[in-house]
Amino acid sequence: MKYYLYITLFIFNNAFAIGTFTRVESNVSLYSEYYPNPKPDFNGTIIFENGSGTSINEWKQNQVFFNCVKKIGSVFLYDRNGLGKSPPDLRVSSDNPITGKFISDKLSTLLSKQNIKPPYIIVAHSYGSIYAGYFALKKPKLIKAILLVDPVPKEFNFNDKLINDYESAIEMAKTNPSSAVYQKIGGQRAEVTYQLIGFQKAKQQVASLGGIKANIPIIIISSTQMEKDKPLQEDWYSSQKQWLNNNSKSKIITVDAGHFIQLTKPEMVCKQIKVLLDKK
Repeated sequence: MKYYLYITLFIFNNAFAIGTFTRVESNVSLYSEYYPNPKPDFNGTIIFENGSGTSINEWKQNQVFFNCVKKIGSVFLYDRNGLGKSPPDLRVSSDNPITGKFISDKLSTLLSKQNIKPPYIIVAHSYGSIYAGYFALKKPKLIKAILLVDPVPKEFNFNDKLINDYESAIEMAKTNPSSAVYQKIGGQRAEVTYQLIGFQKAKQQVASLGGIKANIPIIIISSTQMEKDKPLQEDWYSSQKQWLNNNSKSKIITVDAGHFIQLTKPEMVCKQIKVLLDKK
């Protein structure tokens, strides 16, 4: 078990959770938490993929939501490098940016080393949908269902304002090693920067794999706020439909809420996981 740096056990809402640092590559480790359910409705694992620049706390901070999910089945969460408790991955650079494959390869190794039981329900938020989508496209036999919470589409372009906001950080990343970038602008902004640098490549990777298999149901929950904010050059709601497939359960739902729907509409989001499993 040399890949473990250390393991911590703690109690969270009367359920034992296992917090672990796992080495997934040479000098690259990820922090994860596993919440086993001894009497689950779903005999696999619910895996959460965080949005851009966020940690696992985006799923845990609303106790109504997190307690609801833990009753359905065992839960696995992790922090991408440079966010939350996971240290930065200093291999990242302008020539080796963050893409779907970059993240998916690490997640695959993490799940294997942690012996996380499939099949998986993947719940992804925002830009995390690119990573979840790539993972599902590469490993469809492991996937039971997918819930996308206000996801970015498969094919889209950010608006000019967002790109302009990160112009200086992008230039810094192109002329400095990642250790300097993380130190100067912090993990959250650094992750978004390297995502933007790898954005076109990430889209190409997802597009090259086609659509998600029709036997995997996909539910999309779309927020009205992001539709109003218009973060993309394209229409938010219409473009999100790109993730849908021909499964009879696949659908898109519009919710009057902000981008973090799991925080403001926790019961509604949890209910959609149950819908994917034909549970009430």
